[in-house]
Amino acid sequence: MLYSLITSWLSRVIFVLFGLALFAPEIAIAQDGSPIRHCGQWKMEQAFFNAHPEQRAIAEQADARLEWETRNFLDANRDELIVIPVVFHVIHYNGPENISDEQVLSGIEVMNRDFRKLNPDADDVISEFEGIAADSEIEFRLAQIDPQGDCHTGINRIVSPLTYDGGGEVKDLIQWPRNSYLNIWVVEDANGAAGYSLYPGSVNGAQGAGNDGIVVAHDYTGNIGTSNNYRSRTLTHEAGHWMNLRHLWGNSNSPGDSENCDMDDQVSDTPVTSGWTSCNVNGSTCGSLDNVQNYMEYSYCGRMFSEGQRTRMRAAMNSGVAQRNQLWTPENLEETGVNLEPILCEARFGASRQTICVGDTVQFFDDSYHGVTGWAWEFGDGNSANDQNPLHTFDEPGNYDVTLTVSNGGNEVSLTELGFIQVLDPDGMSLPFTENFEAEELDDNWFMVDVSNDGDGWEVTSVAGYTGEQSLRIHNWSNNVEFNRDQLISQAMDMSEAELIQVTYKWAYCYKGNNEDEDDTDDRLKVYASPNCGETWSLRRMHRGFTDLPSAPPHPFVFTPNGQDEWNSYVLEIPYSQFYTENFRIMFEFESRLGNNIFLDDINITAYTASDLLELELGEGVDFEVYPNPAQDEATVSFSTRLMYQTMDIAFMDLTGRTLWSQTQRNVIPGLHLVDLPIVEWSAGTYLVSVVLDGRRFTKQLVIQ
Repeated sequence: MLYSLITSWLSRVIFVLFGLALFAPEIAIAQDGSPIRHCGQWKMEQAFFNAHPEQRAIAEQADARLEWETRNFLDANRDELIVIPVVFHVIHYNGPENISDEQVLSGIEVMNRDFRKLNPDADDVISEFEGIAADSEIEFRLAQIDPQGDCHTGINRIVSPLTYDGGGEVKDLIQWPRNSYLNIWVVEDANGAAGYSLYPGSVNGAQGAGNDGIVVAHDYTGNIGTSNNYRSRTLTHEAGHWMNLRHLWGNSNSPGDSENCDMDDQVSDTPVTSGWTSCNVNGSTCGSLDNVQNYMEYSYCGRMFSEGQRTRMRAAMNSGVAQRNQLWTPENLEETGVNLEPILCEARFGASRQTICVGDTVQFFDDSYHGVTGWAWEFGDGNSANDQNPLHTFDEPGNYDVTLTVSNGGNEVSLTELGFIQVLDPDGMSLPFTENFEAEELDDNWFMVDVSNDGDGWEVTSVAGYTGEQSLRIHNWSNNVEFNRDQLISQAMDMSEAELIQVTYKWAYCYKGNNEDEDDTDDRLKVYASPNCGETWSLRRMHRGFTDLPSAPPHPFVFTPNGQDEWNSYVLEIPYSQFYTENFRIMFEFESRLGNNIFLDDINITAYTASDLLELELGEGVDFEVYPNPAQDEATVSFSTRLMYQTMDIAFMDLTGRTLWSQTQRNVIPGLHLVDLPIVEWSAGTYLVSVVLDGRRFTKQLVIQ
C-alpha cells in the first residue's frame, strides 16, 4: 500500500512538472532586472484545438495548402508594399493597462521599423547573417474608418475584468472583421504570456475567424509608458506568427530542448537550433551558428527577419488562408482609410483633472483626429489658447464650459463640453460638518465616482439608517465584478487653521454566508485624505472583510442591518500638518471582493484649532490613566495626546513628592503612549504617578497591594 501511494505521488509530481514545462510561459530575468514573459502561441493554439476538436483537421488542411503555396510562391511583385490595416482594442479595468494613444502609436512604430529593416539596431546584426537580413516590405497602419464606414482613431477602449485573464474570451468583447483589419487586443495579462497569436492555418474557416488576431500584454506594447525598449519587440514576434512564421526551433514553446534539433521552422536560411532565452550571438546548438538575433527567437535581442522569412510572410499575405489576401487590396485600404489623406473628423479632448480648487492648474489634452494642424481653445472664463495641449489656471469657483475648435488648414470642427471643469470653493463646506443622508439625494457636498464604470455605486437608501431613516448603500450582493471600486468624495474644506482633523463615521456590513468559515471574501472600506483638492490621495484607514469590516453576524442572504447594534463606528484622527490646507478633501472608497452589501452613515468632520486641543487636553476629559489600579506586580501609564510636545516626563513618586523613578521622552507625537512602571521594586502603599508635557502636569494616584 505504502509503495503504491509513493509511486502514485511521484507520478503526479512528474506529470505536474511535465505540464509546467509544456504549458507554462517561461519566466526569465530581463537585462533591466525585471521578470520577462515569452510567447504563448503554442499553448493557446493547443487550448483552441482542445476546445474545438473539429478545427484541428481544418487547420491541418489549411497548413498543407499554405505550405504548398509557400514552396511555389514567386514574389513577382517583390517591391510591392503590403499595407495591413490595424485596430487596437485596449481592454482595461481602469488600471495601468489602459495605455495611452501615444504608447499604442509607439507599438505601431516599432513594428514598422522592424518589418522594414529601419530599426536603429539593424547594424548590430553579426556579419554571418547581415547579408540575409531582410526588408519585408510590410507595413502596419492604424485604421481611420471603422466597419460602419465612420471616421475612427483605430483605437477602441473597453472596460472589462477580462483584461486580467487575456484568454480567448477577451476577443468576444470586440472584434472587427478579420478580412479588413488586423485585430490587436491589449490586456493586463495575456494569459500568462507576453503575447500570443495563432497561425493563419489554425484560424482558417468560420470557427477560426473569431480567434484570429494578436493578444499582447500592455507592458510589452511599444517602447514608452508601461513598456520599454527591451520588451518592445513582442508585437513584431507575434505578427510574425500571424503571418505563418514559426519559432526558429520549430512549432513548440520549449526553447533549449535538444530534441528541437530534429525540428524545423520551414525556412531554409534560418539554421536549425534548439532555441535561446539569452543573447549568445556565438551560440551553436545543433552543429551550426544559430541566428540568435532573429525576431522569432526568445533571446530578447531580435534585430532581423531573414530573406526566407520575408518570403514566407509575403506568401501568407497572398494566400486566401484566413483571408489574409483580402486585407491589403486597394479596395480594403480605401475602405479602412489607411491609404487616404488624413480625414479631419472629430474634435475631442481630455484634461488632467476635471474637479479642482481655486488657483489650481489643469493640463488639457487634444485627442482630435485626423491631420489636425490648428487648435483654438475657450476655457469658459474669458481666456483662450492656441496650443495643442495647453495649461490653464482657474481663479474663481464655478462650473466652466470648455470648447475646442480644430482645423487642418481647410476645414474645422468643434466640440463644447458643458460644465467640463468644476472649480470648488473651499468655503463651500462649513465646519464642523455633519452628514446623516436624510435628504432624498446627495447634495453638492458630495461626489460619487464609479471607478469601474459598472453602473452601480453608492446610493441613498431608506431601508436602514443609524441615525434617522436613511443611509448610503452599495448593493454589493448582486455584484459579479471583482475589484469593483466606488468612491464618495467630499467638497473642499478649509483646514488651514487646524491642528487636528477628526473624521467619524459608521458602517454596517457582514459576511456573505452562514458563518465566517464559509465566506472568503475580503471586501474593503478605505478612507483617503487629500491636502490638494484631490490631486493626490493618502490612505488613512482601511477596514477589511477579514478583520474589522464585519459589524453583524454572517448572513446567507442580502444584508440589511437590523438595529444600531449591527453597525460599527470609527474615529479617524489626522494629526499631520501637511493636511492642514485650505483645499482638504476626504474620500470613502469601497472595493468589492464579491461579498455582501455595505451601508455608510453619520459622517462627521471636525477641525480642531490649537486652542481647541489645549482646552481638550487640560479639561476634565483628558485621556490619562494608570492601570490596573490597585496593582500588584505591574502597572501601565496610558496617555493620549492630540498635540505635539517637545518633552514628556513620567515620574513615580511617594506621597511626599519624592521621585522614586522617572523617564523622559522627547519630540512626542500626537497619539497614544504606553509606558510600563517597574512597581515590583516598591512595597505596598499609595503612590503618585505624574506626566508632565512641556511643563503641564497631570497626576494620578496608584495603589500597590
